[in-house]
Amino acid sequence: IGRHVLKSPDGNILKHRGLPMDVIRDIIIKDWAGQAGPGPDNNHKGYYITGKLNSTIYRDDCLFDGPDPDMPVRGLRKYLSAASNLFDAKHSRATLLSLETIQKATANVGIGAGAGGIIEVTWEISGVLMLPWRPKVKPWSGWTRYHLDEDGLVAFHEEGWDISTIQAFVDTILPEVGERIWGGNEQIEAA
Repeated sequence: IGRHVLKSPDGNILKHRGLPMDVIRDIIIKDWAGQAGPGPDNNHKGYYITGKLNSTIYRDDCLFDGPDPDMPVRGLRKYLSAASNLFDAKHSRATLLSLETIQKATANVGIGAGAGGIIEVTWEISGVLMLPWRPKVKPWSGWTRYHLDEDGLVAFHEEGWDISTIQAFVDTILPEVGERIWGGNEQIEAA
């Protein structure tokens, strides 16, 4: 479950506290590009597709929340386990579209989340889910906010989609019905 969680030589889980915001931003960008670095096999194969991210900037008890019915999830290992088994990495992609750094948070969301600032990204994702019938996920976009605590660790990973949860569900379970309702690759704003 925790195969992507980095450990120090003494066996403890490694955390980088107090990093400057620009360093955290660069780590998040690298996580989106894929941990293995640039190259044709790693392009757009970041952590939303592979479940591999730099765990040193996340609290172990980080809260991951979003419109997905399996959320919220508390705990880095639990989230990584689910994320690493969701998409077929060979046939899926996640593209980072933009990134904005907000130094001071306007609100705290539990366990000090946001006290150290917020980094917000927008993205597009598509691919094939690792379900028995291998449904294709047509391209859709969304956003993720990384709320940092007072130690500069991600304490709250908040996600939103530009499609409704019902559209995502129907497109996955009954793609032909979803196509008739919402069309081919058109994206519908969530109500």
